[in-house]
Amino acid sequence: MNPDFEVFDLKRIFIGDAPLIFLLEIVFRTLVMYSYSIFLLRLLGKRGMGQLSNLELAIIITFGSAIGDPMINASIPILHGVVAVTAVTIFQINLERFINKNKKVEAFMEGEPNLVVDKGVIKWDCLTRDNLSKEDLFRSLRSKDVEHLGQIEKAFFETSGQISVMFRSQENTKPGLSLIPENEIEPEAILKAPTPVPTAGLYCCLDCGNLKSLAEAQKVSKCELCGAKEWVVAKK
Repeated sequence: MNPDFEVFDLKRIFIGDAPLIFLLEIVFRTLVMYSYSIFLLRLLGKRGMGQLSNLELAIIITFGSAIGDPMINASIPILHGVVAVTAVTIFQINLERFINKNKKVEAFMEGEPNLVVDKGVIKWDCLTRDNLSKEDLFRSLRSKDVEHLGQIEKAFFETSGQISVMFRSQENTKPGLSLIPENEIEPEAILKAPTPVPTAGLYCCLDCGNLKSLAEAQKVSKCELCGAKEWVVAKK
């Protein structure tokens, strides 16, 4: 430590040695880092956010740095942290007002809900776009007491990173792909194309849940929706 270092130097603690015009540079630096944080969060996708929106997570990260650094770094005066936090707060308030008036900007910043299950069938293009695995989807659905895809009319991957489900009515519920983990399925229960089915009935594609009625001894074929070749008996 510098021998001339003075403990509890109020000017150094609150203002620092930089000229006051440097406060404008702090505002600029803060806005750049805040905007870059939002950009990175958009690249990471919704899975990493939990229940926080892009803006909420970005402001938490920015606040953490702006508030934390002056606490432990003697070369950073408190005033600089206060200016940074204040700049972020003002920027956040005005950005939210702007977003609420512009749907296109809102969709870019916050993302949009994506349809991941439609009429009991998995939409693989949406899962791939959101970097969501089938097991991630099934785990979320099981937590909502869903037993099979036939119970679902539509399921959405929300901007919060959560799965929301619109159920079919009880009278409209159809058999569907069971949500048990694949490692819990008996190997002999999986029929691979072109294996003939042992009994007539409803069968589901193991990858997407596509439902088909097959006659006894009819051979299973490649799924016309996703191209998979494995089928299981539909769960009622």
